Amino acid sequence: MMIDQAALVVFIIGATLALSHKYIKSLLNKLNTPAKQPPATTEEKKPGYGSDEPLPEPTPLMITPDQVENYDDRPWRPFRWPYHQTMSIFKLDINHWLDMDKYYVHYIKEKERIRHKYGKENFDWLPESYDACFELMEMVSSHLIKRYPLLFTVLKDGDYESGKEGDGKIIRNEITKEVLDMTLPLKEHPLIYVSKLAKEDFYVVLKNPKDGLHYLVAAAVPFPGGTFSIDRKIGNHIDTIHEDVPYYKEKLKKSMERWFDRMKPSDPVERASWYITWDVNLKVNSVYQMPEFRPNLEADMKSTHPRHFNVRIERQTLRRLPKSQAIIFTNHPVFYSLEEMQDEPMIPSLLKKILYEGPEDILKYKNMPLIRDHLLGYLDELIQRQKDLGIIDDDTPLRTQPTYPFAHWVKTDFDYVNGWNNPSPAYDKSQKKTELYKDRPLADNE
Repeated sequence: MMIDQAALVVFIIGATLALSHKYIKSLLNKLNTPAKQPPATTEEKKPGYGSDEPLPEPTPLMITPDQVENYDDRPWRPFRWPYHQTMSIFKLDINHWLDMDKYYVHYIKEKERIRHKYGKENFDWLPESYDACFELMEMVSSHLIKRYPLLFTVLKDGDYESGKEGDGKIIRNEITKEVLDMTLPLKEHPLIYVSKLAKEDFYVVLKNPKDGLHYLVAAAVPFPGGTFSIDRKIGNHIDTIHEDVPYYKEKLKKSMERWFDRMKPSDPVERASWYITWDVNLKVNSVYQMPEFRPNLEADMKSTHPRHFNVRIERQTLRRLPKSQAIIFTNHPVFYSLEEMQDEPMIPSLLKKILYEGPEDILKYKNMPLIRDHLLGYLDELIQRQKDLGIIDDDTPLRTQPTYPFAHWVKTDFDYVNGWNNPSPAYDKSQKKTELYKDRPLADNE
């Protein structure tokens, strides 16, 4: 069972428990207010939870293809203490449904490589999912065109209502230079176009009218992080997919269907989960690798300096499509090295606390016992460094930080050209993490 499966289940139960909580409401006001954008020509009332009003259109972000090369997305730091499996969710600012960053080209290339090499292991769909996937294709393309008008050019702007041959859109991706002909009849499955446009993984869930339960009917998941095979999950009820997840039967199972039934298209939410690994692989991370594919896994881990270990953030969204009523779960991995977070208040302390004192079944699920002793000395060094610099002291309480789930500098370091700028001298904005691992050979299942 993979971390992504736990993420989906925890996402849903977190939503069930947290939407009405006053603390989340206050955090929404403080943290999830959209980043400053150029003033819109008209003001739109943003719908609240449970509203039947349509979501507002995304605000155009006028970044160019050249600027994407240096663009950093919001800096996620979803580290909490106490550390529980029921995690917080936030109302999704629609501007951030499909985010952009400097790894976009790498992700799109990896999607294509994985799709062609592994096929149905990572990309699969049932016939009854076609309408939902088609609606998703329309929504993804429309969102990207409106949010990033300088990155996606409409060469032919047609709709699909008539169903006539030749109707539809042709889009040029100005980053990859690929022209996507999405006119009727489609040359490829709608989910393939979705995967070529957006860097996120997509899961499509539909309610079966015969039993009233929800099933996974389509998925494009090239970046699960571990041994998650779509071809073995497709068509299954969500219970059978998640039954091995910690606390699923005790806390999560009964709430999932109820929350799915209540969710409206105007209720999109987001959250983030995380684990630690010593690579930046997208399909299978080393921490979840199997011995038959990497027989010297532990030696490989111990030979990697702790500063090169990365927290892999699973940034997730959940929303309902208005026409098909399908529920769309997206997941996007982002990597942050321990070194680049070294001067962020309490982050090393929180990581150490969670690694050794978090719930043991969750720690085992994320394979943290494998790595924690190797990281301990380095984390202690970073904690002492923060004390020496006056960032924290012995009396600083160890708790979730006020800017959770983001870095403490997130509100002050956004600009329209470069995105969010980590002020740490340990972070080189021009360097891509993929370059550090480019000579590392992939295992046969990666």
